[in-house]
Amino acid sequence: MSKMLQTALEEQRNYYSQKLLAIGVYNSQVMNKMTLTELKNEYNYFYHNIPKVKKKSSSTG
Repeated sequence: MSKMLQTALEEQRNYYSQKLLAIGVYNSQVMNKMTLTELKNEYNYFYHNIPKVKKKSSSTG
């Protein structure tokens, strides 16, 4: 693997790890065992998925 590619992959890994650590989702021991793809998927889940909130009906019965 070229040095430039390896550096880019390490930078990506650091980026996703820092973001996930910042919100307290995982600790560093768990993330060290995750692949870059897993980190990226978890990052996308927590930072880009907006939970759908159901509004309660305004009628009081």
